[in-house]
Amino acid sequence: MEQTGENKSVGLAFNLFKNMQQDNLEYTYRGSFNTATTDNILSLAESNLKDTKEKVKIRKRVYFIMVEGLQNITRHQETLSESINEPGLFVIQRKKESYYITTGNLIKQENIEHLQGLLDKINSLNAAELKEYYREILNTRNVSAKGGAGLGLIEIARKSGKQLIYDFEPYSDQFSFFYLHTEIPFDEDFVNTESSNNIMINIKNLHKMLNEYNILLNFTGIFNQENLINLLTIIERQMKGTVIMLRKVYKIMLEMLQNILKYADDYTFNDVSGHYGIFFISETEKSFAINTGNYILNEKVDELKTKIDTINHLEYEALYEHYTNLLKEFKKDDTQRSGLGLIDMRMNSKQPFVYEFFPVDENYSFYSLQIFIQKKTQLVKTLAIKSTLDTPEVILDIEKSVFKFTGRSYPEDPYIFYEPIIKWFEDYAKNPNSFAVVEFRLEYYNTTSLRIFTKILYMLEKISERSNIKIKWFYRKEDEDAMETGLRFSKLIELEFNMIEMEDDFSDIDETLYLKKK
Repeated sequence: MEQTGENKSVGLAFNLFKNMQQDNLEYTYRGSFNTATTDNILSLAESNLKDTKEKVKIRKRVYFIMVEGLQNITRHQETLSESINEPGLFVIQRKKESYYITTGNLIKQENIEHLQGLLDKINSLNAAELKEYYREILNTRNVSAKGGAGLGLIEIARKSGKQLIYDFEPYSDQFSFFYLHTEIPFDEDFVNTESSNNIMINIKNLHKMLNEYNILLNFTGIFNQENLINLLTIIERQMKGTVIMLRKVYKIMLEMLQNILKYADDYTFNDVSGHYGIFFISETEKSFAINTGNYILNEKVDELKTKIDTINHLEYEALYEHYTNLLKEFKKDDTQRSGLGLIDMRMNSKQPFVYEFFPVDENYSFYSLQIFIQKKTQLVKTLAIKSTLDTPEVILDIEKSVFKFTGRSYPEDPYIFYEPIIKWFEDYAKNPNSFAVVEFRLEYYNTTSLRIFTKILYMLEKISERSNIKIKWFYRKEDEDAMETGLRFSKLIELEFNMIEMEDDFSDIDETLYLKKK
């Protein structure tokens, strides 16, 4: 299909895939990191490790270093603001004599000197000295609140038997992006002639490409049913609360992933055969683009091209009729020839496919498929209500994802005052942001107001099934009633609930008294 305008990025899948395969990138992930997501990343990477010929000891080392690297991201990543996270990075490579694991996350400039000193010290120690240094830290209990004091980095160095390669890429006046690169050789006596610094440069260039095209999530490697399940779980958590997670869109992603399993032909790379492919989601100003790519035998190209062109040119009613007729004629061994999955994607997206076949060699081509999904217009706008002597200031800022209730709440009729606010949250729940902070800074309130706050909190708990919600309950130091009210609320709902003690002038002084995590 001819590429015009926004469609020009269909070639990105092939270029991205070539770059990754050339550098033996078995698996890459750019996105948000939390405990649940890292568990699925590990499952996805572990299933690929099981298919390799390396010794169990090597696979265990690789897995251990993956765990430590991912935990390092989740513990120490910084956020740009309450509602904005810079995506982290995880890359695993398998070359002829070694595995390579690279992680990346945002850190504050003020922390670089300490981290660099720690890394340099670790790199200066031999195996026996590293073991002693590890014990020394444990014995002195010099462990940070985020967990570590460098214990994870020491263990990575001990398990790999190699120096830790690192770099800091300036991001802004306050932040840098921290890259950590580790080599795990198959043979402990192997001396690598390839520069790890060159590998780091290639990964940084890849990362720039991912950032340039705003690729939210990316997987490159061998696709099978187990990988598909793990990948879908990661996608569901990564895109939680965004337009992407509408049922219809999720179904399209599922079909596109299964499309790789159906149409990808086995390809051998570095003596490993399988359904090699790529899946990623990119974002533009007006839409999301779901992209897949895989190898296909040249002899199958013309038939698949004809099938896609036919589906692209049918109007919806004719497409629906075609789909129904194929269902009637459906046979168990006819799933690939029928193209039911392609038709289903076309009907759900209501957009024509963008595709291309790129010749690879005399036997194979690379089949790239792309579907655009228009962004859904936000159903609500920012709501701002000024405070009075008996009603709070209410600011529900949809752009910043910060919702505030500040002041006094004992209106003559709370139900009338809070009715538009409840209606706002009902509309917001239909298409919530991926993240929101809700602040209660209430000086005085009556019982009826508390009932309404309870209703709002229950609504937020329901919304949290598709969005990350953080509650902040502020109270003055001497106000035991407000503190007890916050504690009661925290026990009613399964949300991250922060109790924050304040001075009389309502300035924050301590957020460590109580923290309940979902």
